[in-house]
Amino acid sequence: MADWTPPAQGRVEGYFKELNNWGRWGDGDQVGTVNLITAARRARAQALVRTGRTVSLARDIGPQPALMYHVTFPSKRERNDVVLDRFDLVYHGFSITHIDALCHVAWDGSLYNGRPFAESLTAAGATWCPIDPLFDGITTRGVLLDVAAARPEGFVTVGKPVTPKELDAAAARAGVKVEPGDVVVVRSGDEAFRRAHPDWVPRVSPHPGLHLSCLEWFREKDIAAISWDMMDERPIGYAGFGMGVHLAIPFLGLALVDNTNPERLARACAEEGRYEFMFTATPIRLVGSTGAPAHPLAIF
Repeated sequence: MADWTPPAQGRVEGYFKELNNWGRWGDGDQVGTVNLITAARRARAQALVRTGRTVSLARDIGPQPALMYHVTFPSKRERNDVVLDRFDLVYHGFSITHIDALCHVAWDGSLYNGRPFAESLTAAGATWCPIDPLFDGITTRGVLLDVAAARPEGFVTVGKPVTPKELDAAAARAGVKVEPGDVVVVRSGDEAFRRAHPDWVPRVSPHPGLHLSCLEWFREKDIAAISWDMMDERPIGYAGFGMGVHLAIPFLGLALVDNTNPERLARACAEEGRYEFMFTATPIRLVGSTGAPAHPLAIF
């Protein structure tokens, strides 16, 4: 952190042109960086499964009125007692594990691959880059980059965001080389941060997380997706940028697996003695949606 200087405004203004993946997989592409996950890469990821241990990276969904409406319906059917549940989920935000569709974020009025934002989303669903192309899931090699483990507080703090240098340092500590088509699981210590800051309010309070310049790192490493617990630093710190690392969606076409819980994974990696594994995550088949709840797994 001490030897890192954030890029100037002019530098980040050039990210759209410099890092852009538009047309890389054809003008009609609606999958983005998941194209980097070839059948061969999936087969290589399966070879990482040696013990069969599975670890959930999803957060628990409980009865939290601020996030959902949860009703239980008991009923009687002759000699049988039956109960049903209804959950109405607002999954975009800072609580529920989900995958963002590439229509979720636009830049200067355009979605990934240049389609107009205003004309691509309707009450009937998205007509461009909905979550649908990811219904077969994201399965590839995953690597854990435990940034929080090197922070003195045990978590990333407000005003001291995760930098590209820290991502490289975390990879070095883990003894892994990030490869094209990988899913990078970044642990910033969200769970510990929230315990230490009980009055912190998502969307209102300043938010610790990854610095905007991590977009350069994503493009350099050519990752297929990021699975993360803290997400973007807020405020962004650059004039005219209402969003930070989420701009990886329109710029790179990068798959974002938001609000994951890497705590169990960090313990499993330490016990297994390795920080690479098979990663898989599949969104619920919400046709035409801007994203969907998902349950990512690491398999050793």
